[in-house]
Amino acid sequence: MQRLSLFLLLAVPAWSAGPFFNIVDYGARNDASAPATEAIRSAIQAAKSAGGGTVFIPAGNYVSGPIELVSNLTLHIDAGATVRFPAARLPFTEGRQQSIEALTPVPLIGGRNLENVAITGRGTLTSDNAEWMKLMPRQKGSGSDPGSANGPNWERLLQLLEVKTPAPREAYLAAAPELRPSFVRTMDSKNILIEGVRFTGTPMWTIHLLYSDNVVVRDVIIETYPGVHTDGIAIDSSRNVRISNCYIDTGDDGIVIKAGKDADGLRVNRPSENISITNCTVHRAHGAVTIGSETSGWVRNLVASNLTCLGTQMGVRIKSRRGRGGGVENIRFDNWVMEDVGQAINVTNYYLMEGEVRRDGPEPVSKTTPIFRDIAISHMTIRNSRVAINIEGLPEMPIAGLRISDVIASAKTGMKAFNTAGLELHNVQINAEAGPSFLVRDSRDLELDHVASRAPLADAPVVRIDRSPGAIVRASRAFPGTVTFLSTGLGESKGMFLEGNVLGGARTVEAKGDFWKAAEPPTEEK
Repeated sequence: MQRLSLFLLLAVPAWSAGPFFNIVDYGARNDASAPATEAIRSAIQAAKSAGGGTVFIPAGNYVSGPIELVSNLTLHIDAGATVRFPAARLPFTEGRQQSIEALTPVPLIGGRNLENVAITGRGTLTSDNAEWMKLMPRQKGSGSDPGSANGPNWERLLQLLEVKTPAPREAYLAAAPELRPSFVRTMDSKNILIEGVRFTGTPMWTIHLLYSDNVVVRDVIIETYPGVHTDGIAIDSSRNVRISNCYIDTGDDGIVIKAGKDADGLRVNRPSENISITNCTVHRAHGAVTIGSETSGWVRNLVASNLTCLGTQMGVRIKSRRGRGGGVENIRFDNWVMEDVGQAINVTNYYLMEGEVRRDGPEPVSKTTPIFRDIAISHMTIRNSRVAINIEGLPEMPIAGLRISDVIASAKTGMKAFNTAGLELHNVQINAEAGPSFLVRDSRDLELDHVASRAPLADAPVVRIDRSPGAIVRASRAFPGTVTFLSTGLGESKGMFLEGNVLGGARTVEAKGDFWKAAEPPTEEK
């Protein structure tokens, strides 16, 4: 045991070096014949009394209730160890649910005001989402009732928060029993490492980083598909976060960045910022990397690079809606490969959560109007998507400074974009099965540079632009078989600028046809 202890201490960060506490020495049974909750708690308290150290969970099967962490601690789940957390009613504590401050169940693993904490190892942490859903079912929509992500008391709390935030305490107490816990949650914490562990199943969000600073998540496996609200890694008003080398197969968003929701999020006003995500694979999630829709405190300064996506509903996903406020800025997505995705690139301000209703038509700009600006998406290979690119800005607040470059995509539907300002496409090829490859309306300062389709259609132009005066189309090529390269509304082509295009025999025409009649693709498949 002395040699093993030395090896493990060398393998974990320097901040966790210290005494070594094996939960078996504190009464845990490795055959799951009795709960290990008290043994784990005793080992953690012993580490705390010693000023820090490593709590070691050796190979074996264990059953546990919630594990509360302390500062200067490494919780090491060894290879061959499985810790199962049964569904149960849990005590409540202050936290956030759907990026709204609330009374929530305590996390299965976590704590508040932690410093210098690591969760490491090659073991497995597991829970059954279906069992949790039996205890806390969501309210599904029907008819005119949009339903709820949780239950009627939660919806009542959301309504009260729009009148006054915070709401009366009794409203939080009524909603709390309808909520499920996060698997791992750190709150108001700093210097956190989560490394190597495998999650199979989760009550709700798997790793929830709330109000935390300087966090590393790496080499983690998350397999929670097809659970409800089982986001893989949720960054919630946290900063200086690095995520790398993870595999995520989940029933909700793979990696998601949030910063508060609606009136409550505007009151708290804490951003998520300075985030890097790299070298990850995401499978079957709603969005591979998602920003929002909870944008009230702003999301900024994020880079997501070197990702592969397979079978996700969305790839790059940025979402908000009227009422959220805040916004998204200074974002880069680069060097992705996506296959069999629903919408490869989705940027929308019309997203709806369960219980929300869409509001169309222009509205006055206010503090609740979300702002999207300065976003770069580049070096993407997209194969067999339903929609290559879908961009939906608000008429009162267009999506500004979105730049998409070096993209090649095959899709049933190409690009649809409306209500943008300064949208730029550079070296983008989309091979669509139906309709125009590039369909844009109600956009200003539009620039299409080196755009093309190698699979032109006889009954649709490659590019269709409506109500976008001053648009520039340049250095683009019509491949053999192209009948119409560019189509505009009647009388609109004279306000455009065409430079250096190689069109051969392809036409540039003005036509009355409305290519927007087809149903808009949904922002999310339920």
